[in-house]
Amino acid sequence: MDSDRIIGAGKELGGKAQQRLGEWTGDAGTQAQGLADQAAGAARNVYGQAKDAARDAVRGLADSAPDYADQARETGRHYYERGNRAVARQVGDRHLAALLVAGGIGYLFGWLLHGRHH
Repeated sequence: MDSDRIIGAGKELGGKAQQRLGEWTGDAGTQAQGLADQAAGAARNVYGQAKDAARDAVRGLADSAPDYADQARETGRHYYERGNRAVARQVGDRHLAALLVAGGIGYLFGWLLHGRHH
């Protein structure tokens, strides 16, 4: 529990007591000050509640982050395996074409690198 909630609740309770005292004694100033303290205490209590809610929300996100990371890792692994199988299937079905393409790419890189050195 946030300290602002505790302080706010205490100020609100003190304001109620002060308001009652003002009512019993007929002192309008004490009564008004009690009402003002109640309002200030209530506002501080609400502020503390908002801080608690924000803190709880951040904790909730932090607690669920490992789950999201695991899910993302699993999804990435799944897509990698699907792509790997698709490439293997294509190369397996057309192994001669794959060898020719790989050789052609290797030749092209060799030609480009050799041409730059001269």
